[in-house]
Amino acid sequence: MSIHHSKSDHFGSWLVRLGLPGALVFGSLGLAGCGTSGPESGVDVEDVQEAADDPLGAEAPRSASPSVPGGPYEGLYDQKFVDELDSLEGQTVTISADVNEVVAPEAFTIAGTDDTTVEPLLVIYDGDLADLEPGKPVRVKGVVHTVLDLPYIEDDLGADLDDPLYAAWDQEPYIMAVKVDMNPSG
Repeated sequence: MSIHHSKSDHFGSWLVRLGLPGALVFGSLGLAGCGTSGPESGVDVEDVQEAADDPLGAEAPRSASPSVPGGPYEGLYDQKFVDELDSLEGQTVTISADVNEVVAPEAFTIAGTDDTTVEPLLVIYDGDLADLEPGKPVRVKGVVHTVLDLPYIEDDLGADLDDPLYAAWDQEPYIMAVKVDMNPSG
């Protein structure tokens, strides 16, 4: 008895012979990637993310300079901060300065240190600023924005701000504060 195979049968069996081992290899690689490393209970997403960000388990060095990868800027509002402002766009920073002027119930400016000639920087904060006074020290934690866009801020705050009050700051840098410490030394 003779069995006759067509050319397409040979091609089909060749694909099956080649495809099956290949699928097993790729499938096992895919499953290996689905595993976890480390403990599988008592771990939350933040722990996993921190481990991914720091695979060696060492703390990243912190510095007052934003040029250290992963390190937020923390320092004085001075010429150094202004020089690095563009690279800080969208980053959360903590800066210390004196209040220059209270602009509105939700906004104030900070002044540079005595040894600099930097322009006042606008800070917008959706919190209690009732005790804020010019000349008093503050520590501001917030997100740096290099261009003030009032309609964006109004959407973010869910408020209609006094447009003429902010006209002088249009297209200027500002900080959208998440925390304002009005007693930074104590």
